[in-house]
Amino acid sequence: MKLSLLRHGESVGGRIYRGNQDDPLTEKGWQQMLDATQHQSWDLILSSPLIRCQAFAQHLHEQQKIPLEIIKHFSELGFGDWQGLSSAAIGQNLVDNFKQDPVKNPPPNAEDLYDFQHRVLTAFNTIIAKQSQSMLIVAHAGVIRVIKSHLLNLPIEKMFTIEVLSASCENFEI
Repeated sequence: MKLSLLRHGESVGGRIYRGNQDDPLTEKGWQQMLDATQHQSWDLILSSPLIRCQAFAQHLHEQQKIPLEIIKHFSELGFGDWQGLSSAAIGQNLVDNFKQDPVKNPPPNAEDLYDFQHRVLTAFNTIIAKQSQSMLIVAHAGVIRVIKSHLLNLPIEKMFTIEVLSASCENFEI
């Protein structure tokens, strides 16, 4: 089965720890996603309910007549007190410590990383168990990192070593 993981494009508000803050895409973000999905098709689209993913997934659904399911468990990691802040506003040392060991150095009041992993993988494994066709998941860097960590057998503590660029679309055979 072909699995494609598409991260949303550039969002209004710039590079911040957005988490489950519901910001839309910029015009550039829309174009990034159009470019990333050009000449591709799938049998099923699954999307985060957050507007920066769902709006584009809805567009693909309407343009290509592909079934679409909104998966609430594919919402981004809740970054707690860091939501809406840039790395500079948070402090680069705190951000670096978080990325090196997100379990021991989480943002204050953030969603627990293991709970986040469980939420994402429960939905992912349920979908994979009943799906035999090609599918596109439109989601966030954190969700994609959890799924890729799972597919590559990496510990969740290393998820932030995986780079996921805006509007990147990666394909896997599973």
